[in-house]
Amino acid sequence: MSAPKVCFVAPPFSGHLNPLIDLAHYFVSQGYAVHFTTGAAKADLLRELGFAVDTVLAHDPFAMERIVDTSGPVSSSFFLMLSQLRANLALLPGIRQELRAIFAVQQPAMVIADFCAPVAGLVCEERGLPWLTTMPTPFALETRRGTPAYLGGWGPPRHWGQHLRDAVGRAVIRAGKKAFGLVLARQLRALGTRIYRPDGSEQAYSPHGILGLGMAELEFDRDWPAAFQFIGPLTATPEPIGTRLPFAEQQAPQAVLVTLGTHLPWAKQGLLDRLAPLIKSFPGVHFVVSRGEASQFSSQPEEVGLNWSVYGYVPYDANLPHFAAVVHHGGAGIVYSCIRAGRPSLVCPHDYDQFDFAQRVQERGAGLRVAALDAPTAVAALRTLLTDFDLSPLRHLTEALAHYHPHEACLVAVRRLLPAASPAPPETCAEPCGASG
Repeated sequence: MSAPKVCFVAPPFSGHLNPLIDLAHYFVSQGYAVHFTTGAAKADLLRELGFAVDTVLAHDPFAMERIVDTSGPVSSSFFLMLSQLRANLALLPGIRQELRAIFAVQQPAMVIADFCAPVAGLVCEERGLPWLTTMPTPFALETRRGTPAYLGGWGPPRHWGQHLRDAVGRAVIRAGKKAFGLVLARQLRALGTRIYRPDGSEQAYSPHGILGLGMAELEFDRDWPAAFQFIGPLTATPEPIGTRLPFAEQQAPQAVLVTLGTHLPWAKQGLLDRLAPLIKSFPGVHFVVSRGEASQFSSQPEEVGLNWSVYGYVPYDANLPHFAAVVHHGGAGIVYSCIRAGRPSLVCPHDYDQFDFAQRVQERGAGLRVAALDAPTAVAALRTLLTDFDLSPLRHLTEALAHYHPHEACLVAVRRLLPAASPAPPETCAEPCGASG
């Protein structure tokens, strides 16, 4: 019997695609055939890694990037989010047609789709294919209890007023999504979908399983959906750049990494100017700035100052042990890489889910949150991180992360859906593969 084929579907963005690449390598080692579907920008990388890949929107290869890389913050603006959702929906009919054709040729046994690729689920439902959703930002899920997300980064409730705040916030989010559904009803009907299923669950995510690429220990108390499971973060940068060190050992006694991720070019404009107060306040610290351009990876800096240097790209996991602390934006990848390496974070969120990650980092003792990098509060916060920060809560998170086994947990979820088509099982985990939500 031929090996069952698993198709991985994700937009061509590092934070969404890299975890699936990590999973795909593992599935190949377990006897599965693997296929990718993504945008054209990542096709060459996937082929270089040895994966079969089909691309969508080849006639407009940067269509998805134009939607995400906005000229300014989207944050919690109803109208800006509506504009993004409308732009996404405009692409989906074409993507769905292409996915239908790809699945007809590839004949996958099942599909694993990033949570930003719900159109894959629509095609799976049409074909009767089982599918799973992977989610690096678990708090994006709606729940009936707990602190809602995407409202500026609220902390957990500490008194009845904040419980009331959370209830109002949850109602506002649900009402906003229903409003999206009404405004975009024609487009949603054309796709044969809706915002919510009859049972109230969100249509965008698989009813068969939602794999949270995060940690229960970082999250606030919520009643997670029945289909949801925490399986642990996946933070590895894919080869060929994932294990290379971008810079030599610094001469300064301490080094600090600064990164704003791979998106939001508007946030990176003038970054060195905004960092000037930090750089000037810590002359004995070397600041390594990553521009987040994986295609421009080099072991040599692009710019150099007295106690700073700029690189096109710095792979996180391979390099964080060289740093005393990390200044970042609050993306899922860097948050969990810092926890994995046990390095405290100074988080300055800019957009999307970053405010919520920033609040979790601060609440759980993994770092500090600031509103602006050029404010006096940022200097004070970094001084605290470097000289007087209690690292014990961060160490507890690092220890907890080591008990997650995301590859094995994902494999268990696949075998639950494909018991008859799975290869012989490998050796079982010595510890639980994942933590249930």
